[in-house]
Amino acid sequence: MKFSLSLITACLFAVSVCRAQDPEYSFKEVYKVSTPAQLSISSSDGNIEVLPSQGNSIEVFFQVKKGNNLLKISKAELSKELKLEIETTSNSVAISVEYPPSTWSFGFNDRMRVNFRVLVPTQTACDLRSSDGNIALSGVTANQKCKTSDGDIRVSSIKGDVFGRTSDGNIHVTQVNGAIDMKTSDGNIRLENISGNATVGTSDGNISITKAKGEISTSTSDGDISFREIAGSFSGSTSDGNVKGDMIELQKSLTVRTSDGNIDISIPDHLGLDLDVKGESLHVPLTNFSGTSDEKVIRGKSNGGGIAVNLSSNGGVSLTYR
Repeated sequence: MKFSLSLITACLFAVSVCRAQDPEYSFKEVYKVSTPAQLSISSSDGNIEVLPSQGNSIEVFFQVKKGNNLLKISKAELSKELKLEIETTSNSVAISVEYPPSTWSFGFNDRMRVNFRVLVPTQTACDLRSSDGNIALSGVTANQKCKTSDGDIRVSSIKGDVFGRTSDGNIHVTQVNGAIDMKTSDGNIRLENISGNATVGTSDGNISITKAKGEISTSTSDGDISFREIAGSFSGSTSDGNVKGDMIELQKSLTVRTSDGNIDISIPDHLGLDLDVKGESLHVPLTNFSGTSDEKVIRGKSNGGGIAVNLSSNGGVSLTYR
């Protein structure tokens, strides 16, 4: 029997498409909910990803793995291996996974790990917790909470307040309209396109902020702080690092401190400032200034005073006007 080359190619293409569309999950649960909805997931070990969808249902894709192998296992079979609890109401779904103590004595390849991929209505408030896994959340409208002990947190396209904690991981937040409170003990923090007050901190890592509007507070014990296109107020402190930034609009106050590093910041021109600047070397133009100044300390008012500017460093301090 002879087959044409075009027919064989078409068959191979069809097979590849089917394989590409194969769902990568062990089993799926669907829960009808009214909106605004609530989703809670608590897991000791696993990644959690939440995405928006159309409709009034929460679809939970359970990805059960051993090592890198996805297991074809049912909900009933998984419940025999782990403690799986699911509670539902008319507008909420709460999922909890607990691992028996004996499973932690096995190697990574011998222990089950449950990852979650969840589709939720746009108006859903999430409370996501994992002790050892990454958390990703995007596209929802409500207040959100994310907490993991060992993993990254990625949040994007949120209308609502965002609270996040991780002990050992990076944090990336983009396109949020709401207040932000994010901290990590060992990792970098990056914020982009933020509208709302933000408080972020890390013990060992860099902080980078781009396009933010509100009262911004940052702190790191060992790392650099950089920011640009900030409209509002800014506070930054680091024990060992440089601080460099650009304020396109300055309101209320600008406070920056570093124990071992340089400060280089630009702000809009012609503002009334209450200056309190200290450093090993200062590059701060003084216009319409009244007060005291020398090579290492400046205290006084510029352009009649008004906005508090406090800059302190054991290195160089540069303040420029645009």
